[in-house]
Amino acid sequence: MKLADLCPLPLPDEPRLPEEVLLGPGARAGLGAQVDARLGERPFRFGDPDTWRAADLGRPDWLLPRHPHADEQTAEQVARKAEGASGLVAVGSGTINDLAKCAAELLGIDFVVVGTAASMNGYASAIAAIVAGGLKTTRAARPARAIVLDTELLAAAPAALTRAGLGDLISKPVSDTDWWLADRLEGTGYSTLPGDIVERAYRRATAAAGGLMAGSPEAYVALGEALVLSGVAMVVAGSSAPASGGEHLLSHLWDMEALAEGREVRLHGAQVGVTTCISAAIYQRLIRIRQADLVPCKPWIEEERRLYAEHGALAPTLIEQARRKHARTEARLAKLSDGWKELRDEMGERRLPTPAELRAPLLACGAPASLRDLGSSRADGARVLRLARDIRDRLTVLDVAFDLGLLPGAADDLLVEAGVA
Repeated sequence: MKLADLCPLPLPDEPRLPEEVLLGPGARAGLGAQVDARLGERPFRFGDPDTWRAADLGRPDWLLPRHPHADEQTAEQVARKAEGASGLVAVGSGTINDLAKCAAELLGIDFVVVGTAASMNGYASAIAAIVAGGLKTTRAARPARAIVLDTELLAAAPAALTRAGLGDLISKPVSDTDWWLADRLEGTGYSTLPGDIVERAYRRATAAAGGLMAGSPEAYVALGEALVLSGVAMVVAGSSAPASGGEHLLSHLWDMEALAEGREVRLHGAQVGVTTCISAAIYQRLIRIRQADLVPCKPWIEEERRLYAEHGALAPTLIEQARRKHARTEARLAKLSDGWKELRDEMGERRLPTPAELRAPLLACGAPASLRDLGSSRADGARVLRLARDIRDRLTVLDVAFDLGLLPGAADDLLVEAGVA
């Protein structure tokens, strides 16, 4: 179907949006027509051994090693292997999709993605999550021209991947509110359209979460639709902001630390499901603060010392991000001082789901819903809650929690209130 048939609202004339979405049982049968129509005479087909075997699409042109990483070096390797191709056919989910976006951008060619798991919301987005110089970043990249999501293939994927997709999806209410909050305090821009695009599908997918582990076709269609539209929302917004706020910073910090230490990275969406509950708990606490007792801004030289002391080897990769955000702190504190009551009231009017409401669909499909489920601990959760704001020059609820003195002191209490400790 055309993307416009999937989306509940009229879409802007945006060339970066995918043109076609094949979603449902047997959707793979339509892949050949999409390749013929969009990718020219020399398409380059790639994935990794597991994704290619799962999709059963014949002989690939090249396979990455198992468990590849989405980093600059690997994206450049894909581009070198595909040099001279007229288009890419990427078979996989999060990592493969991000590598295809970056390689297609480098080569100036289009690509079609065959999703092998409903594990994340980036299939339709025009950004890629890429590790560059040790820092996990999001960068503009070429989106897929067509997305093929065969629900039979999605249902056969490892359960952990499906659960991660649901975890990534449930961040939508709090990440959208972080985007709104950044606009209210720093004038970054905000639109209700991206949230409206995905809202109905989000509700259907979370309501159907209990059917995912039973292999319900309807549940997989609902989740696939919501994940695609969440990516569309990012394209319409022009950034990842509607789907990536403070909860994603917590997850990204874990990822960066694991990569720096040579440890296996956990599934991104599994982490985000848990960290979304933490962000929701922070919002619930902020709404109850009547008087804004603000913490004065420390001189940058003190902040720089703290960053090197607390982040160690990662500090050089994030110092510039933190410096740019620190430069705006005084202006932000002035706005909070002058307008806290109004801002708090508006925050309450957004009627954010509580941590318990967010955990319900996670629990319904057996997704990680606590730090213990992730193999983490309360102490580690409190640590990343204290540090994650430093890694990105983007205002989120984490920054405001520090501005109002809620963090770092209440970190342990917030983890309990989030239901994750």
